[in-house]
Amino acid sequence: MQFGPVLPAVSTAPRLDATSAVVYIAFFAVVVYATYRRPAAGVLALIFCDPFAFSRSIGFTTLTLSKVALLAIVIGFLLRRMSLPAVLLTRPVRSLLLSVTLVAAAVALSMWHANALAPAGRETLKWLEYAVIFAVCAAAYYSDPDEALVRWSVLIVTALVAALAIPELFTGANSGIIIARTEVPRIAGPLEGPNQLAAYLGLMLPVILAYTLKEGRRWPEIIAIAAGIIATLLSFSRGGIVSLLLALFIVAFLCVQSKLAKSIFAAAAVIVLIASAAAWRIVAGGIGLVTAGAHHRIEIRGGLGTRRDLWEAAVSLWRAHPLWGIGAGNYELEVGKLLRAPIKTHANSFYLQSLVEGGLPLLGATLFLIYNSIATFLGRARTPLTIAALAASTALALHFILDLLVFYPKVGMQWMILLGIASADLARGKDQAAT
Repeated sequence: MQFGPVLPAVSTAPRLDATSAVVYIAFFAVVVYATYRRPAAGVLALIFCDPFAFSRSIGFTTLTLSKVALLAIVIGFLLRRMSLPAVLLTRPVRSLLLSVTLVAAAVALSMWHANALAPAGRETLKWLEYAVIFAVCAAAYYSDPDEALVRWSVLIVTALVAALAIPELFTGANSGIIIARTEVPRIAGPLEGPNQLAAYLGLMLPVILAYTLKEGRRWPEIIAIAAGIIATLLSFSRGGIVSLLLALFIVAFLCVQSKLAKSIFAAAAVIVLIASAAAWRIVAGGIGLVTAGAHHRIEIRGGLGTRRDLWEAAVSLWRAHPLWGIGAGNYELEVGKLLRAPIKTHANSFYLQSLVEGGLPLLGATLFLIYNSIATFLGRARTPLTIAALAASTALALHFILDLLVFYPKVGMQWMILLGIASADLARGKDQAAT
Protein backbone atom coordinates (compact mmCIF):
# COMPACT_ATOMS: atom_id res chain seq x y z
CA MET A 1 0.00 0.00 0.00
CA GLN A 2 1.32 3.44 -0.94
CA PHE A 3 0.94 6.02 1.82
CA GLY A 4 1.09 9.77 1.46
CA PRO A 5 4.16 11.83 2.40
CA VAL A 6 4.90 13.45 5.75
CA LEU A 7 4.73 17.15 4.92
CA PRO A 8 6.36 20.11 6.70
CA ALA A 9 3.96 21.95 8.99
CA VAL A 10 2.92 25.53 8.34
CA SER A 11 3.84 27.37 11.54
CA THR A 12 2.40 30.83 10.92
CA ALA A 13 -1.05 32.03 9.89
CA PRO A 14 -1.42 34.27 6.83
CA ARG A 15 -1.68 38.00 7.42
CA LEU A 16 -5.11 39.60 7.62
CA ASP A 17 -6.06 41.03 4.23
CA ALA A 18 -9.12 42.75 2.79
CA THR A 19 -10.79 39.51 1.69
CA SER A 20 -10.44 37.79 5.05
CA ALA A 21 -11.57 40.98 6.83
CA VAL A 22 -14.77 40.94 4.77
CA VAL A 23 -15.30 37.28 5.73
CA TYR A 24 -14.87 38.09 9.43
CA ILE A 25 -17.22 41.09 9.28
CA ALA A 26 -19.91 39.16 7.40
CA PHE A 27 -19.62 36.20 9.78
CA PHE A 28 -19.78 38.54 12.79
CA ALA A 29 -22.97 40.18 11.52
CA VAL A 30 -24.64 36.83 10.82
CA VAL A 31 -23.82 35.43 14.26
CA VAL A 32 -24.95 38.59 16.06
CA TYR A 33 -28.32 38.48 14.28
CA ALA A 34 -28.74 34.72 14.71
CA THR A 35 -27.92 34.89 18.44
CA TYR A 36 -30.27 37.81 18.91
CA ARG A 37 -33.08 35.75 17.38
CA ARG A 38 -32.14 32.38 18.90
CA PRO A 39 -29.46 32.03 21.63
CA ALA A 40 -28.97 28.37 20.63
CA ALA A 41 -27.75 29.62 17.24
CA GLY A 42 -24.71 31.03 19.02
CA VAL A 43 -23.82 27.57 20.30
CA LEU A 44 -24.34 26.23 16.80
CA ALA A 45 -21.91 28.83 15.41
CA LEU A 46 -19.23 27.90 17.95
CA ILE A 47 -19.59 24.17 17.28
CA PHE A 48 -19.32 24.66 13.53
CA CYS A 49 -16.40 27.10 13.44
CA ASP A 50 -14.31 25.51 16.21
CA PRO A 51 -12.38 23.01 14.04
CA PHE A 52 -12.25 25.41 11.07
CA ALA A 53 -10.35 28.35 12.49
CA PHE A 54 -9.68 30.39 9.31
CA SER A 55 -6.73 31.91 11.21
CA ARG A 56 -5.28 35.28 10.21
CA SER A 57 -2.48 37.06 12.05
CA ILE A 58 -2.86 40.70 13.00
CA GLY A 59 -0.25 42.44 15.12
CA PHE A 60 0.83 40.21 18.00
CA THR A 61 -2.30 38.03 17.94
CA THR A 62 -4.33 35.80 15.65
CA LEU A 63 -7.93 36.20 14.58
CA THR A 64 -10.11 33.12 14.15
CA LEU A 65 -13.75 32.50 13.34
CA SER A 66 -14.21 31.21 16.89
CA LYS A 67 -13.03 34.49 18.43
CA VAL A 68 -15.25 36.47 16.08
CA ALA A 69 -18.20 34.21 16.89
CA LEU A 70 -17.62 34.56 20.64
CA LEU A 71 -17.64 38.36 20.44
CA ALA A 72 -20.74 38.24 18.22
CA ILE A 73 -22.58 36.01 20.72
CA VAL A 74 -21.83 38.42 23.57
CA ILE A 75 -23.16 41.32 21.47
CA GLY A 76 -26.23 39.25 20.61
CA PHE A 77 -26.84 38.61 24.31
CA LEU A 78 -26.54 42.31 25.09
CA LEU A 79 -29.06 43.16 22.37
CA ARG A 80 -31.47 40.59 23.84
CA ARG A 81 -30.81 41.96 27.35
CA MET A 82 -30.28 38.45 28.65
CA SER A 83 -29.93 38.02 32.41
CA LEU A 84 -26.68 36.10 32.62
CA PRO A 85 -26.15 36.09 36.43
CA ALA A 86 -29.36 34.09 37.03
CA VAL A 87 -28.08 31.35 34.75
CA LEU A 88 -24.48 31.38 35.94
CA LEU A 89 -25.48 31.18 39.61
CA THR A 90 -27.24 27.84 39.22
CA ARG A 91 -25.25 25.23 41.10
CA PRO A 92 -23.82 22.99 38.35
CA VAL A 93 -22.96 25.95 36.12
CA ARG A 94 -21.50 27.95 38.98
CA SER A 95 -19.13 25.23 40.17
CA LEU A 96 -17.71 24.57 36.72
CA LEU A 97 -17.37 28.27 35.90
CA LEU A 98 -15.51 28.76 39.18
CA SER A 99 -13.18 25.88 38.27
CA VAL A 100 -12.29 27.35 34.86
CA THR A 101 -11.88 30.83 36.36
CA LEU A 102 -9.52 29.50 39.03
CA VAL A 103 -7.30 27.98 36.34
CA ALA A 104 -7.28 31.33 34.52
CA ALA A 105 -6.38 33.08 37.78
CA ALA A 106 -3.55 30.64 38.52
CA VAL A 107 -2.20 31.09 35.00
CA ALA A 108 -2.37 34.87 35.42
CA LEU A 109 -0.59 34.57 38.78
CA SER A 110 2.33 32.86 37.05
CA MET A 111 2.99 36.06 35.07
CA TRP A 112 4.57 37.62 38.16
CA HIS A 113 7.46 35.15 38.12
CA ALA A 114 7.76 34.33 34.42
CA ASN A 115 10.95 35.12 32.54
CA ALA A 116 8.90 35.71 29.38
CA LEU A 117 5.69 37.65 29.97
CA ALA A 118 4.21 37.39 26.47
CA PRO A 119 3.60 33.59 26.57
CA ALA A 120 2.15 33.85 30.08
CA GLY A 121 -0.16 36.63 28.94
CA ARG A 122 -1.22 34.57 25.92
CA GLU A 123 -2.11 31.59 28.10
CA THR A 124 -4.02 33.83 30.53
CA LEU A 125 -6.12 35.26 27.71
CA LYS A 126 -6.74 31.76 26.37
CA TRP A 127 -8.15 30.54 29.68
CA LEU A 128 -10.25 33.68 30.06
CA GLU A 129 -11.60 32.93 26.60
CA TYR A 130 -12.41 29.39 27.72
CA ALA A 131 -14.30 30.78 30.73
CA VAL A 132 -16.34 33.11 28.53
CA ILE A 133 -17.09 30.30 26.06
CA PHE A 134 -18.33 28.09 28.89
CA ALA A 135 -20.48 30.91 30.28
CA VAL A 136 -22.13 31.91 26.99
CA CYS A 137 -22.83 28.29 26.01
CA ALA A 138 -24.40 27.58 29.41
CA ALA A 139 -26.48 30.75 29.21
CA ALA A 140 -27.55 30.13 25.61
CA TYR A 141 -28.61 26.53 26.17
CA TYR A 142 -30.32 27.30 29.47
CA SER A 143 -32.52 29.94 27.84
CA ASP A 144 -32.96 28.12 24.51
CA PRO A 145 -32.51 24.33 24.98
CA ASP A 146 -32.73 23.17 21.38
CA GLU A 147 -31.45 19.59 21.54
CA ALA A 148 -32.10 18.90 17.88
CA LEU A 149 -29.90 21.83 16.87
CA VAL A 150 -27.03 20.65 19.06
CA ARG A 151 -27.45 17.01 18.03
CA TRP A 152 -27.35 17.67 14.30
CA SER A 153 -24.59 20.25 14.45
CA VAL A 154 -22.35 17.83 16.38
CA LEU A 155 -23.18 15.06 13.88
CA ILE A 156 -22.45 17.17 10.79
CA VAL A 157 -19.23 18.73 12.11
CA THR A 158 -17.89 15.37 13.31
CA ALA A 159 -18.59 13.82 9.91
CA LEU A 160 -16.84 16.73 8.15
CA VAL A 161 -13.77 16.50 10.38
CA ALA A 162 -13.47 12.73 9.83
CA ALA A 163 -14.04 13.12 6.08
CA LEU A 164 -11.23 15.69 5.86
CA ALA A 165 -8.86 13.70 8.08
CA ILE A 166 -9.05 10.13 6.76
CA PRO A 167 -7.81 10.89 3.18
CA GLU A 168 -4.57 12.29 4.65
CA LEU A 169 -3.41 8.69 5.00
CA PHE A 170 -2.90 8.83 1.22
CA THR A 171 -2.54 12.56 0.50
CA GLY A 172 -0.05 13.25 3.30
CA ALA A 173 -0.01 14.74 6.80
CA ASN A 174 2.27 16.93 8.91
CA SER A 175 3.47 14.11 11.17
CA GLY A 176 4.13 10.43 10.77
CA ILE A 177 5.19 7.21 12.40
CA ILE A 178 7.58 4.56 11.13
CA ILE A 179 6.13 1.04 11.16
CA ALA A 180 8.06 -1.89 9.66
CA ARG A 181 10.49 0.56 8.00
CA THR A 182 7.60 2.40 6.33
CA GLU A 183 6.74 5.99 7.14
CA VAL A 184 2.97 6.22 7.70
CA PRO A 185 1.20 9.60 7.99
CA ARG A 186 -0.62 10.34 11.24
CA ILE A 187 -3.80 12.05 10.13
CA ALA A 188 -4.98 15.28 11.77
CA GLY A 189 -7.50 16.85 9.38
CA PRO A 190 -8.38 20.42 10.35
CA LEU A 191 -7.04 19.92 13.89
CA GLU A 192 -3.54 21.00 14.97
CA GLY A 193 -2.17 17.46 15.17
CA PRO A 194 -3.06 13.76 15.48
CA ASN A 195 -3.35 13.79 19.28
CA GLN A 196 -5.61 16.81 19.05
CA LEU A 197 -7.77 15.09 16.42
CA ALA A 198 -8.18 12.07 18.69
CA ALA A 199 -9.09 14.29 21.65
CA TYR A 200 -11.58 16.31 19.59
CA LEU A 201 -13.32 13.17 18.37
CA GLY A 202 -13.26 11.90 21.95
CA LEU A 203 -15.45 14.89 22.82
CA MET A 204 -17.84 14.62 19.87
CA LEU A 205 -18.42 10.88 19.44
CA PRO A 206 -19.81 10.36 22.98
CA VAL A 207 -22.50 12.97 22.22
CA ILE A 208 -23.51 11.20 19.02
CA LEU A 209 -23.49 7.76 20.64
CA ALA A 210 -25.49 8.94 23.66
CA TYR A 211 -28.22 10.40 21.44
CA THR A 212 -28.20 7.28 19.27
CA LEU A 213 -28.63 4.92 22.22
CA LYS A 214 -31.08 7.12 24.10
CA GLU A 215 -33.29 8.33 21.26
CA GLY A 216 -32.93 5.78 18.47
CA ARG A 217 -30.42 4.66 15.87
CA ARG A 218 -30.01 6.53 12.62
CA TRP A 219 -27.75 5.57 9.76
CA PRO A 220 -26.06 9.01 9.54
CA GLU A 221 -25.09 8.76 13.20
CA ILE A 222 -23.81 5.19 12.88
CA ILE A 223 -21.73 6.18 9.84
CA ALA A 224 -20.34 9.24 11.66
CA ILE A 225 -19.40 7.14 14.70
CA ALA A 226 -17.66 4.55 12.51
CA ALA A 227 -15.79 7.26 10.58
CA GLY A 228 -14.76 8.94 13.82
CA ILE A 229 -13.41 5.69 15.26
CA ILE A 230 -11.45 4.99 12.06
CA ALA A 231 -10.01 8.52 12.11
CA THR A 232 -8.98 8.11 15.75
CA LEU A 233 -7.22 4.82 14.98
CA LEU A 234 -5.39 6.42 12.04
CA SER A 235 -4.19 9.25 14.26
CA PHE A 236 -2.02 6.63 16.01
CA SER A 237 -2.61 8.52 19.25
CA ARG A 238 -2.22 5.92 21.96
CA GLY A 239 -3.79 8.07 24.64
CA GLY A 240 -6.53 9.17 22.28
CA ILE A 241 -7.50 5.66 21.23
CA VAL A 242 -7.67 4.26 24.77
CA SER A 243 -9.50 7.38 26.00
CA LEU A 244 -12.08 7.16 23.21
CA LEU A 245 -12.72 3.50 24.02
CA LEU A 246 -13.22 4.44 27.65
CA ALA A 247 -15.61 7.28 26.77
CA LEU A 248 -17.73 5.13 24.47
CA PHE A 249 -17.93 2.33 27.03
CA ILE A 250 -19.06 4.79 29.71
CA VAL A 251 -21.77 6.11 27.40
CA ALA A 252 -22.94 2.60 26.54
CA PHE A 253 -22.89 1.55 30.20
CA LEU A 254 -24.99 4.53 31.29
CA CYS A 255 -27.46 4.30 28.41
CA VAL A 256 -28.42 0.64 28.63
CA GLN A 257 -31.10 -0.36 31.14
CA SER A 258 -30.47 -4.06 31.75
CA LYS A 259 -28.27 -4.96 34.73
CA LEU A 260 -26.86 -7.88 32.78
CA ALA A 261 -25.96 -5.61 29.89
CA LYS A 262 -24.31 -3.16 32.30
CA SER A 263 -22.21 -5.97 33.76
CA ILE A 264 -21.19 -7.14 30.29
CA PHE A 265 -20.23 -3.59 29.26
CA ALA A 266 -18.21 -3.10 32.45
CA ALA A 267 -16.32 -6.36 31.99
CA ALA A 268 -15.76 -5.66 28.29
CA ALA A 269 -14.43 -2.18 29.09
CA VAL A 270 -11.84 -3.56 31.49
CA ILE A 271 -10.77 -6.29 29.04
CA VAL A 272 -10.52 -3.92 26.07
CA LEU A 273 -8.56 -1.29 28.00
CA ILE A 274 -6.09 -3.89 29.29
CA ALA A 275 -5.77 -5.45 25.83
CA SER A 276 -5.29 -2.02 24.23
CA ALA A 277 -2.56 -1.08 26.68
CA ALA A 278 -0.79 -4.40 26.12
CA ALA A 279 -1.12 -4.14 22.32
CA TRP A 280 0.28 -0.62 22.26
CA ARG A 281 3.16 -1.67 24.48
CA ILE A 282 4.03 -4.47 22.04
CA VAL A 283 3.63 -2.23 18.99
CA ALA A 284 5.60 0.61 20.56
CA GLY A 285 8.36 -1.82 21.48
CA GLY A 286 8.46 -3.15 17.93
CA ILE A 287 8.63 0.33 16.47
CA GLY A 288 11.37 1.29 18.87
CA LEU A 289 13.48 -1.74 17.96
CA VAL A 290 13.20 -1.05 14.25
CA THR A 291 13.55 2.73 14.17
CA ALA A 292 15.00 3.88 17.46
CA GLY A 293 17.75 6.05 15.97
CA ALA A 294 15.80 7.32 12.98
CA HIS A 295 12.69 8.11 15.00
CA HIS A 296 14.70 10.11 17.54
CA ARG A 297 16.36 12.14 14.78
CA ILE A 298 12.99 12.92 13.21
CA GLU A 299 11.61 14.17 16.52
CA ILE A 300 14.60 16.36 17.29
CA ARG A 301 14.65 17.83 13.77
CA GLY A 302 10.98 18.70 14.08
CA GLY A 303 11.49 20.54 17.36
CA LEU A 304 9.93 17.75 19.41
CA GLY A 305 11.27 15.17 21.83
CA THR A 306 10.37 11.90 23.48
CA ARG A 307 7.95 12.00 26.40
CA ARG A 308 10.63 10.59 28.66
CA ASP A 309 12.96 13.50 27.87
CA LEU A 310 10.18 16.09 28.13
CA TRP A 311 8.83 14.72 31.42
CA GLU A 312 12.29 14.52 33.00
CA ALA A 313 12.96 18.09 31.90
CA ALA A 314 9.62 19.22 33.37
CA VAL A 315 10.43 17.65 36.73
CA SER A 316 13.89 19.22 36.74
CA LEU A 317 12.52 22.68 35.95
CA TRP A 318 9.83 22.32 38.60
CA ARG A 319 12.33 21.33 41.27
CA ALA A 320 14.17 24.57 40.60
CA HIS A 321 10.90 26.52 41.13
CA PRO A 322 8.76 24.20 43.29
CA LEU A 323 6.14 26.66 44.59
CA TRP A 324 5.29 29.05 41.75
CA GLY A 325 6.74 27.32 38.68
CA ILE A 326 8.50 29.02 35.77
CA GLY A 327 5.54 30.88 34.29
CA ALA A 328 2.79 29.86 31.89
CA GLY A 329 3.97 29.29 28.35
CA ASN A 330 7.63 29.33 29.43
CA TYR A 331 8.31 25.59 29.38
CA GLU A 332 8.78 25.51 25.62
CA LEU A 333 11.36 28.29 25.94
CA GLU A 334 13.37 26.51 28.63
CA VAL A 335 13.22 22.83 27.67
CA GLY A 336 15.66 23.18 24.75
CA LYS A 337 18.26 24.86 26.97
CA LEU A 338 17.96 22.13 29.58
CA LEU A 339 18.16 19.26 27.09
CA ARG A 340 20.76 21.07 24.95
CA ALA A 341 18.78 20.35 21.81
CA PRO A 342 16.72 22.44 19.33
CA ILE A 343 13.45 21.43 21.05
CA LYS A 344 10.55 23.83 21.46
CA THR A 345 7.39 22.10 22.59
CA HIS A 346 5.18 21.53 25.61
CA ALA A 347 5.52 18.84 28.28
CA ASN A 348 3.08 16.37 26.67
CA SER A 349 1.10 16.16 29.91
CA PHE A 350 -1.51 18.59 31.21
CA TYR A 351 -0.63 17.73 34.80
CA LEU A 352 3.14 18.16 34.42
CA GLN A 353 2.71 21.31 32.34
CA SER A 354 0.54 22.83 35.06
CA LEU A 355 3.05 21.89 37.75
CA VAL A 356 6.17 23.14 36.00
CA GLU A 357 4.66 26.38 34.70
CA GLY A 358 2.31 27.40 37.52
CA GLY A 359 3.62 25.40 40.46
CA LEU A 360 1.29 24.17 43.17
CA PRO A 361 -1.44 26.82 42.60
CA LEU A 362 -1.90 25.93 38.94
CA LEU A 363 -1.68 22.18 39.55
CA GLY A 364 -4.30 22.49 42.28
CA ALA A 365 -6.60 24.55 40.03
CA THR A 366 -6.13 22.05 37.20
CA LEU A 367 -7.02 19.07 39.39
CA PHE A 368 -10.02 20.97 40.76
CA LEU A 369 -11.29 21.64 37.23
CA ILE A 370 -10.88 18.02 36.18
CA TYR A 371 -12.53 16.81 39.37
CA ASN A 372 -15.51 19.14 38.90
CA SER A 373 -15.86 18.25 35.21
CA ILE A 374 -16.52 14.68 36.34
CA ALA A 375 -18.14 15.12 39.77
CA THR A 376 -20.74 17.60 38.46
CA PHE A 377 -22.31 14.85 36.36
CA LEU A 378 -21.43 11.75 38.37
CA GLY A 379 -24.60 10.09 39.59
CA ARG A 380 -26.72 12.75 37.87
CA ALA A 381 -26.12 11.93 34.20
CA ARG A 382 -29.51 11.06 32.74
CA THR A 383 -29.74 12.92 29.44
CA PRO A 384 -27.54 12.39 26.35
CA LEU A 385 -25.65 15.66 26.97
CA THR A 386 -24.87 14.98 30.63
CA ILE A 387 -23.91 11.37 29.90
CA ALA A 388 -21.59 12.53 27.09
CA ALA A 389 -20.03 15.23 29.30
CA LEU A 390 -19.31 12.71 32.06
CA ALA A 391 -17.83 10.18 29.64
CA ALA A 392 -15.75 12.70 27.69
CA SER A 393 -14.37 14.42 30.80
CA THR A 394 -13.45 11.09 32.40
CA ALA A 395 -11.64 10.03 29.23
CA LEU A 396 -9.90 13.40 28.97
CA ALA A 397 -8.64 13.05 32.54
CA LEU A 398 -6.86 9.91 31.35
CA HIS A 399 -5.67 11.42 28.06
CA PHE A 400 -4.29 14.46 29.90
CA ILE A 401 -1.58 12.23 31.37
CA LEU A 402 0.01 11.85 27.94
CA ASP A 403 -0.91 15.08 26.14
CA LEU A 404 -1.41 18.79 26.84
CA LEU A 405 -4.65 19.02 24.88
CA VAL A 406 -6.15 22.26 26.21
CA PHE A 407 -3.09 24.13 24.96
CA TYR A 408 -4.83 23.88 21.59
CA PRO A 409 -7.99 26.02 21.39
CA LYS A 410 -9.86 23.64 19.09
CA VAL A 411 -9.83 20.98 21.81
CA GLY A 412 -10.13 23.33 24.78
CA MET A 413 -13.05 25.21 23.21
CA GLN A 414 -15.00 22.08 22.40
CA TRP A 415 -14.55 20.83 25.96
CA MET A 416 -15.90 24.14 27.29
CA ILE A 417 -18.83 24.03 24.85
CA LEU A 418 -19.78 20.52 25.97
CA LEU A 419 -19.40 21.35 29.67
CA GLY A 420 -21.42 24.54 29.22
CA ILE A 421 -24.43 23.03 27.48
CA ALA A 422 -24.37 19.87 29.64
CA SER A 423 -24.26 21.83 32.91
CA ALA A 424 -27.12 24.03 31.65
CA ASP A 425 -29.04 20.88 30.73
CA LEU A 426 -28.48 19.56 34.25
CA ALA A 427 -29.54 22.90 35.79
CA ARG A 428 -32.74 22.93 33.73
CA GLY A 429 -33.53 19.40 34.85
CA LYS A 430 -33.14 20.43 38.50
CA ASP A 431 -35.30 23.49 37.99
CA GLN A 432 -38.04 21.43 36.37
CA ALA A 433 -37.88 18.84 39.15
CA ALA A 434 -38.19 21.60 41.75
CA THR A 435 -41.33 22.98 40.11
